[in-house]
Order: sequence, then structure tokens, then C-alpha cells
Amino acid sequence: MRKIIYLVLAFVTISGYCQKAKGFELGYVSSISGSVIQDKNFYLLTAIQNDKAVSQLLENNVVLKTIFKKQQQAIGSKLKSCKDSLSCLITDYLFKEKDILSIDEELLILMKDEKALQDFVKNNLRPSGKYENFKNSTDTELLLKAWQVCTVGMNRIMKVYGLGEAPQYAKMDSVSYDVQSEFYKGSVFMWSDFLHNKKPKENALFFQESLDFSLALMYMNHRDEVERYEPLEEKENKKAIAHIKQINFDAFDYASVLILGNGPENYQDRLSAIGKLNLQLGVLEYEAKKAPLIIVSGGHAHPFRATYCEAIEMKKELMNVHHIPEENILIDPFARHTTTNLRNATRLMIAYQMPLDKKSIVVTNSSHSNYVGNANFNARCMEELGYLPAVILKRLNSTAIEFLPNVESLHQNPIDPLDP
Repeated sequence: MRKIIYLVLAFVTISGYCQKAKGFELGYVSSISGSVIQDKNFYLLTAIQNDKAVSQLLENNVVLKTIFKKQQQAIGSKLKSCKDSLSCLITDYLFKEKDILSIDEELLILMKDEKALQDFVKNNLRPSGKYENFKNSTDTELLLKAWQVCTVGMNRIMKVYGLGEAPQYAKMDSVSYDVQSEFYKGSVFMWSDFLHNKKPKENALFFQESLDFSLALMYMNHRDEVERYEPLEEKENKKAIAHIKQINFDAFDYASVLILGNGPENYQDRLSAIGKLNLQLGVLEYEAKKAPLIIVSGGHAHPFRATYCEAIEMKKELMNVHHIPEENILIDPFARHTTTNLRNATRLMIAYQMPLDKKSIVVTNSSHSNYVGNANFNARCMEELGYLPAVILKRLNSTAIEFLPNVESLHQNPIDPLDP
């Protein structure tokens, strides 16, 4: 797979959404691998790979080594015996309940006895913010919960992009091919054979076979949305980030105007009719000098495997039609749902050290705005994310609502691997 090394921003942490952002512990360095998709979905696994003491500890553990070798042997056997049955092959890549429990028990023991693992959680996982929704857990609980998130995420990828099961949003996020076709079956078997037999093995970590296979399935299906446009801070958002440092936010009522995308349902239009209306509505708020920045949010969501990115096209429209300076526009080119529109905008605010105690405005058409301001939206956030990415406040008019960002938005969600 092609390697994309990108600069990971030093995320900031706050004790609550009403306090100003401040830096993580001095000296903290975020872990990166050669895969942006891996880092954004499975930070725990990247961090383990990058920590020599922890990776060696886990590789040499008898229980974890046994699980790894047993899986290797099973996959090797299935490559010979399964012929063209994907379910027969993939079942041995999936994490079984029995093995999950064994891994949990072993990690629990190691957390009691091994300082290297204790320090890893305390000095890496916790300050990373990648599992911020578990911040009130003990270090041991945080590690086990983070591992569970990764397990569920890998299993979901393998079921959706290997077996063709329906994802959370089937119309947008499904497998790219007919999983019953001989072409796809052959492709998966050949990729599996390549990954399983490539030498030398980079490591013998208990999750490595399943992780490599999961990433390969996303790569095969051209599902690289999460890594496109990275690093944002060196590309699309570079000018705005430089400008943020010069902004006196106290001179404005709001920190930003977040404009939600509305993707076209065909492959010709760059923006939909409603998407263009959303921009007009957002520009009105911006030109009233309510905020110094516009954030546009929307990825390659509509139609299926869309050619155009909503946020990229929204930025172009703002610059070319409405003459908004590029330095006043931030983009989130990844969001695929309303829940992640607000979550990803919050992540940008945190990453770029905007004042988190200052309200922003979310702008969209009246129908969509009614949904954002409805209790059902909060319920959906809790169901799909496990937290509220923002605190919805007062409605200003039929298309604009105040909100405050919530730090839990840093939490990774590999259940939605195209925008975790």
C-alpha cells in the first residue's frame, strides 16, 4: 500500500467544553504509521507498533503468541482448502469472542505487572485524546476499551468490505464490488495470500494479520476517503491556520460559521441546489461579521463513491462566487453525516487552537436545521458516536443555531472507517 506520512497535529485537551484549549503534556508525541487510514481508525494499534518495549512485551507473551500462531495456521490452511468461499476464508481473520476474552484477560494481567504497558497508557493513549470518551476510566479500563473499539472496527471492516454486509449507511458506504463475483473472490484470495506469505514479517503482534487484511480490503475497494487531502494543515487549511493566529476572537460574537454540505445525487454536479443555498445562508451570517471564519463540512458522501468532495467544492464556490478570502475558510473534507459535520468541525477547532469557550453557529437549510435542533439528533449522536459532539444552544433563526464544541469529539470511531 502506498505510504502517506503526514504531520499529526498536536491535539489539545480541555477539562470541559467551557474552558479554553490548552496543550497536552509537554513532550507528548502522537504516533503515526505509514498509513493514515490505520492511524485514524486504530490509533492504539499504531501506538503499540511504535513502542518498542510494549510491542516486544506483547509479541513475547505466551498467550498472545499462541493466539497469533493459531490464527496464522488457520489462515494458511483456509487459503488451500476454501477455494472460492469468502466466508470460509474471512472467518479466521475475524476476532472470535473466545479470543477476545483471552486477550482481555492477558492485557489485564500485564497492566498489573508491567510498567512499560502502564506508562504506555498513561503517557501515550490517555494524552492522545483518541479515546477521549473513556477519559474517566482507569488506565486499565481505558486500554481494554480502546482494544475493544479496535476489535469491533476491524471486524466491521472485514464483514462489510470482505463479506458484503450492509454498513451503517449502506447507500453511501458499501463494498464497491459484487462480493459473489468470481473477480472479487479471486481478488480477496490473492490479497490474502500475498499478505499472509510476504516475508519478512514486520512483527508478530497478535492483531497484525487482521489489521493488515482490514486495511487491504479498504484499499481494494478504493475506500481511502479518510486519507484524501491530508495533511490538511499543509494543504487546504494552511492559509486559514496562519490567519487564525492573528484573529482577535473577542471582537466577534462567534468563533465560526459552520456551513453543512448537501451533496448532489448525480456524478455531474459539483454542488447540489440545496448545497448552494446552504452557502448563501452561511455567507449572510459571515458578512454580518458575526464570526471571522467559515468552516465548510462534507466529504465524498453523495452519490455512492462520489467524484467530488463537498467541502472542496464549497470552498471554491465561496472564493469564486462570494469572494470570501481563502484565509477565512477552513474545510472538513471527511464528514459523511450530520453527526460528523459537528464532530469534525470541533476537531478542527481543537487542533487549530480556536477558543472552545466561544460559541459558533451551524448553518444549513431550514429542513436540515430543524433536524439539528431536534432532540432526535442528540439521540442519534449518542447511538452512533457514544457522546454529543457539540452542545446545541439557542436558535437564531430558521437556518442558524448556536453551539459549543465538545472535546469528546476527538474520540476515534472505526465503526465508521471512512470517517472515524
